[in-house]
Amino acid sequence: MRPGAQVRDSPWPEGTPCWVEVRLPDPAAASAFYGKLFGWTFFDHGPAYDHYLTARLDDRAVADIGPEEPGGTAAGPPVWLVCFAVADADAAAARVTAAGGVLLLAPCDVGTHGRFAVAEDPAGCRFAVWQAYAYHGAEVMGVPGAVVRYHCASRDVGASLAFCAAVFGHSVGRRTDTGGTWSTLDLDGAPVADVGPVAAGPGGTASSRWEVSFGVEDLAAALVRVTELGGSVSEGPVPGRHGTRARVADPQGTAFDVLEVGGGTADDACAAP
Repeated sequence: MRPGAQVRDSPWPEGTPCWVEVRLPDPAAASAFYGKLFGWTFFDHGPAYDHYLTARLDDRAVADIGPEEPGGTAAGPPVWLVCFAVADADAAAARVTAAGGVLLLAPCDVGTHGRFAVAEDPAGCRFAVWQAYAYHGAEVMGVPGAVVRYHCASRDVGASLAFCAAVFGHSVGRRTDTGGTWSTLDLDGAPVADVGPVAAGPGGTASSRWEVSFGVEDLAAALVRVTELGGSVSEGPVPGRHGTRARVADPQGTAFDVLEVGGGTADDACAAP
C-alpha cells in the first residue's frame, strides 16, 4: 500500500464518510471501465447480495457497484452515493427527520454486512448512513485509485452545514487560503468533507448533491484514458485548493471528479480521525 494511505480495518468513527457505491444498468461494463481506469479488481458477492461488486485497490475495498434499481433510468442518471458511518442507523434516521431531512429508505439490514438507510438533507443532498456489522466500508482512502475528497454542493450551504452538525455531530470549520475561505465538516478538528454552493446548470437550475473525487497520479493521462474507455469529460482541468481536477462521467453517465494527487495523498481533502 502506498505511503500515507488512510487504511482502515475496523468501523470508521461516527460521521465519517466511509463508503461510496453506485447502481448501474450494466455493472459488468462499469467494472471494466473503472478497473482499467483505476486498476481496481472486483469481488462478486453473489445472488444473495444482487451480485454487488466490491472494487478493490491493492486488495483493499474502495467502492461498490451494483445493479440498477427498478425505475433508475427514469429517475435520472446514476450517481455515486456517499455513505456516512454511524453507530446506530435507526437513531441516525430519527435525527435525519428531526433535523428537517427526508428519509428515502428506512433502515434495513444488508445481510450480515451492515444496516443501511438513504436520506436527503433539507437542501436536497442525497446520502446514506451505514451501521457496520461485518462490512466496515472503505479499507483505504486518500490515495490514487481511491476516494480522495467528499464535497457537498448545496443550494443552501447553511442548511446543509447545520443538518450535518445535528445528524452526525460535525463541527463546522472555516479554512482560508489564497483562493478564499471555504467551509468544512470536521470531526475532532480534522476535516472529513467540504461544503460549498452548487453551480447552476442548464437553464439556471441547480440540484444539490454530494460529489466524489477519485485520486489519480497524472490527470492528463487519466482524462485520455477516460475518453478511450468510452467516458466523457465535462469540465476541466481546473486548478483548486486540493489540486487540479476534472469532472468526468463513465459510459453509463455517472459523474465523478478525478483529482491529481501524484504518487502521494490528497491534502486536507478527506482526512479522517
